[in-house]
Amino acid sequence: MTSTSGGTDRGVLPKVVNSQPIGPPQPIMWSAYTCEEQRHLLESLDAWVRWLVDHYRLDRRYVPECWTKHWELIEELSALQLAWEAAYATTSHGDAPLAWHERFALARTRLAEWVARTGCRAGEHRRAGSG
Repeated sequence: MTSTSGGTDRGVLPKVVNSQPIGPPQPIMWSAYTCEEQRHLLESLDAWVRWLVDHYRLDRRYVPECWTKHWELIEELSALQLAWEAAYATTSHGDAPLAWHERFALARTRLAEWVARTGCRAGEHRRAGSG
């Protein structure tokens, strides 16, 4: 799609921030990694979560600013990223993105429940029941 000025008219299309997954992704068992390895993996997950929050306009009821301090949220978001990578991999089945969106709807319910249990509010992290 091009605009009359010869440039690309992005309209409502998202900006390019992800790369196409090339094959089946590998699940992350967080407890199998050292603290340093976990930090590296968390940085990668954080980039994807920032994209997810922006792309789907999620608010803090689903992903609070302090999500990286709550293992239950890290595990849920990590699993969601894994499912997303599998759904959009070049080797995936044609209806895989639709199945991902169905799983995403269920995950939003779980995320909201996890966030409610943390007791965290905008700009205020609470440690209760989390890591």
